[in-house]
Amino acid sequence: MNSKTYDVAIVGLGAMGGAAAYHLARRGLRVVGFDRHSPPHDQGSSHGETRIIREAYAEGVAYVKIVQRAYELWAELEEESGRDLYLQTGGMMFGSAGSEVVSGAETSAETHNLAYEKLSADEIRRRYKIFTPDDDMSAISDPRAGILYPESCVQAHMELAERHGAELFLDQPALSWGSDSNSVTVTTDAGTYTAQSLILAAGAWLPQLLKGLEVPLQVERQVLLWHEPIANRELFSPEQCPIFIWDTGPGVHFYGFPDLGTGVKVARMHYGETTSPEDLRRETDSDDASPVQSFLERYMPDVPGKLLDSQVCMFTNTPDEDFLIDLHPGYQNVVIASPCSGHGFKFASAIGEILADLATVGESKLDFSMFGLDRLNIQ
Repeated sequence: MNSKTYDVAIVGLGAMGGAAAYHLARRGLRVVGFDRHSPPHDQGSSHGETRIIREAYAEGVAYVKIVQRAYELWAELEEESGRDLYLQTGGMMFGSAGSEVVSGAETSAETHNLAYEKLSADEIRRRYKIFTPDDDMSAISDPRAGILYPESCVQAHMELAERHGAELFLDQPALSWGSDSNSVTVTTDAGTYTAQSLILAAGAWLPQLLKGLEVPLQVERQVLLWHEPIANRELFSPEQCPIFIWDTGPGVHFYGFPDLGTGVKVARMHYGETTSPEDLRRETDSDDASPVQSFLERYMPDVPGKLLDSQVCMFTNTPDEDFLIDLHPGYQNVVIASPCSGHGFKFASAIGEILADLATVGESKLDFSMFGLDRLNIQ
């Protein structure tokens, strides 16, 4: 056993675990972290060049305060790391009457007095030649929306965590953990480590670490595709093209990004099969590409040229697609963090702060009560 005792141990050093390591270490706490790979990597949920960040949050008004804090912390991380992490492009959320994407974004904007515009189909076409909405569609324009660079964000959190004294062990998966009222232990191939508290932030590997706790988490395959525009390529630059989310029917959502020199990245949300990290199908095929191709032909017809690249990542979903952040009901010095359900990366800087608070004082200034285990009937 490692004779050194830490304040907090972290299993999983991706978006959330790495952010937690940074926040804890810069507070002067003794931090040890473990990851089965070497973040940033392409084996989990935080790769693929870009992630969306947006303020007029369609998924619920309760998310807005957290994402506003995330904006502040991403800016601080940019300054401290010297890295470019965020690019403001503005964002467009499209849908027909009754669209959850449009109505949800508008409700968040109105509730929190955010700057936004609501555009009709004609106004969209006049402003953006590259979008061809149906006549009954409208869109919410979110001027603060933009792009995060996930690999750089993860790298910045990890580098600065180590600079502040965290000990991070990569390519060293946690084999088991234990807890009593005074301490926790984490065992890897290299030995056993002791800390006062533990954060489990292992993403798609989390279900394997919950020690008999039956949490209904489902790992989903997600495919990302990059296309070369066939016309008006200059209009897809980040200076002219916002990030975009399209609600094209009940439960059918597409999202994408401007061309950063690698093509226009587009994906369909929650379309992949249920899987596990060990069984994930990483190759892509025509069945993956077909829905995106059809979407582009109808709503962004200048895009669907040559398929330049494709990648596969994983979502870890809760039944209601809200986050899961709580103390383990059997071990009050163990924090469970499974935030994503496919929309968590933008919050990582703020969730890292929440996890650091939970692991040290058991509460946070930010309200995350809607993410508790109790809503899933788990005590």
